[in-house]
Amino acid sequence: MHRRRFVLAALGAAGVTLGARAMPAQPFDIVYPRVSPGADLRAAFALAVLDLAMKTANAAYTVRRTEIIMERGRALAELANGHNTINLHWTSMEATAERGLNVVRIPIHRGLIGYRVFVIRKDRQRDFDKIERFSDLKAFTCGQGLGWIDTDILKAAGLDVQTSTYETMFEMTQNGRVDYFPRGVVEAFAELEGRQYSEPDLVVENRLMLKYRSDFIFYVATGHEALASTIENGLVQAYRDGTYLRLFNSHPYIQDALARTRPASRKTFHLDNPYLSEADRRIPREYWMS
Repeated sequence: MHRRRFVLAALGAAGVTLGARAMPAQPFDIVYPRVSPGADLRAAFALAVLDLAMKTANAAYTVRRTEIIMERGRALAELANGHNTINLHWTSMEATAERGLNVVRIPIHRGLIGYRVFVIRKDRQRDFDKIERFSDLKAFTCGQGLGWIDTDILKAAGLDVQTSTYETMFEMTQNGRVDYFPRGVVEAFAELEGRQYSEPDLVVENRLMLKYRSDFIFYVATGHEALASTIENGLVQAYRDGTYLRLFNSHPYIQDALARTRPASRKTFHLDNPYLSEADRRIPREYWMS
């Protein structure tokens, strides 16, 4: 799918400028952070899920993005400090990230963020073709973003991990400073489509995948309990009435990614995620792909 068609379809599906049907109550004013330059593609599905939740809950809302770029750690801190710079962020589930926040414990992508394929230099595919055991992968160095829980998950599994900012990770992979950059199956191809000129040698490795229990969930700021409750109630109902699964099974961000990454055909190494909270571990199976 061409990038222009993908962007138009994805943003059209997100419905980010309108909330639910007009209601007499004061609309929720939702503010989320800008996480990196050019992140509209990665935000499209999360915004579509948010829109579905609010409409299903029959709640009016507006939504806007700050222009200040926030890495994960700063965004979570802003949610916790009560200053209302932002009041919503979606990011990977983690026990320590929950402190002082309102957590909507329903995976946004049905766990696909924890299905990790590799961004590599295209001339390195033959090296990855030789990997048959997880111990073989330990000879390679991977990159991950600063403050990401994925960094800790991969280190706990015994992998060699180098960290930097999200944007720099692509440069480091392009320049050979790291061997691979694990990305969620819904992220990898979409992210590379905008990088043909800045990092022209990067591709998605074609046969391997890491898999661990993880996904993005909605974190809501201190003092915004009503917003968190509304999102959660809407998502629960959307699962029950089938509208969430219809969105998941039709949205181009999800379906294009699954078609291109082919997760079921990949050699998969299953990893533990020791950083889940007990409440995360009790998330019902129906909310996960498997």
